[in-house]
Order: sequence, then C-alpha cells, then structure tokens
Amino acid sequence: MSAEERCCIVVEVPAPIVKKPRLLKFAGVDPGTRVGRGFSLGELREAGISEELAHDLGIPIDKRRRSVHEWNVQALREFKRKIEDLIQAKKAKPARIAVVKAKS
Repeated sequence: MSAEERCCIVVEVPAPIVKKPRLLKFAGVDPGTRVGRGFSLGELREAGISEELAHDLGIPIDKRRRSVHEWNVQALREFKRKIEDLIQAKKAKPARIAVVKAKS
C-alpha cells in the first residue's frame, strides 16, 4: 500500500452513458449506448446535485445535452449516497476523501 492509498478513501465518479444517434444509413436501428462527455443539467437536478457541487466533486457536465436518462440519474444518486456516507463517517473518524474520475 502506498501512502496515498492509506490516507484517502477513493470514490470513482460514474461515467455518463448516452444513446448513440440513429442514422438513416443504418435504417434508423437503435445503435446502442456509449460513454458521453458529461451529465445533463436535468440529470443533476433529478439526482439532487447542484451545478456548483458537481464542479466541486469533479462530476463532468455537458450543458448541451437535454436528455435525462434514468440510468444516469441512478448512478448519480448512488455516487451522492456514497459521498454522504463518507462525510458522515469522517465526522465520526478523521479521514480524507479523494474523488477519482472514471476512465473512458
């Protein structure tokens, strides 16, 4: 264990998942999903996270997106719950919290 691993609790920021665009050359068939640039403001709002808090926690935001996907909202709620649990644990016992961005 390195010194960084012992001093911090690492929480990984979830990656935003978005739908790929439907293209006419593929007859409009749903092509699936991919990792997006960031979460939409609507997804952050539904998860109960403000834009300022998202910046502080290192959550990527894509202001151009208007879609709200339930799987992204659930991922943000789970991330928020983990952070709140760690903050409550920190009040009981001193610890550092490190937020790590997801690898795409």
